[in-house]
Amino acid sequence: MVLADAVYERLQARIMDQVYPPRQRLNIDALALDLNVSPTPIREALARLSGERLITFEAFKGYRVSPLLTTTQVADLMHVRRLIEVDAARLAARRILKPELLMVERLLQQILEESACVEVGSWSHGYRQFNQLDKQFHETIVSAAGNQFLLSAYRSLNIHIELGRFYNVFREMDQMQTCVEHDAIFQALHARKPDEAAAAVEHHLHATEDRIFRLIDKYPHPHSANGAAPREVKP
Repeated sequence: MVLADAVYERLQARIMDQVYPPRQRLNIDALALDLNVSPTPIREALARLSGERLITFEAFKGYRVSPLLTTTQVADLMHVRRLIEVDAARLAARRILKPELLMVERLLQQILEESACVEVGSWSHGYRQFNQLDKQFHETIVSAAGNQFLLSAYRSLNIHIELGRFYNVFREMDQMQTCVEHDAIFQALHARKPDEAAAAVEHHLHATEDRIFRLIDKYPHPHSANGAAPREVKP
């Protein structure tokens, strides 16, 4: 299991770093030879990556790196994220337990510390830790809502991996502003004010979406399905 985890992490990093670009085929035997392991941990790692939607599998054709989300798909993802997280924050403000509130506060501090020193050089060395802490912050709040179906729906979106694939354009993102918005969410939860918590989350997600698109428009990814094409504006 230790070997399988290590292989998974190496393959994930290579996909996130575009060593294996979107749509590239992945051959199990070639990967095993490259990483100097047997095919078994490669298969286990590919199964996990498929569950994260980082790769796809097609019968008789094998595995392929998933394409990046189009800008329209990113907008759709953020829309569903707001539908879930805003309501979850409102529920969490009423139901959150002391240990969960302390967890949110601890994650807030860790994100602040990470934001002060993060330099995006690669997925493994720069953005991965911030991404993971941000995921835990938001997921803890959704979990505190006390609705397992809401939590399952949120987890199924795989938001932080999907958006994390654009990490190379995030080097200019104002992570400190993210921390200010996170703190507003925490303060509303701590005060147990449902409407304020919901409003703080909605503001944060709209601001996050705006920051993402400004950077994607400025630095269109070479492997993006729609390149520098303008976003589709929905009515």
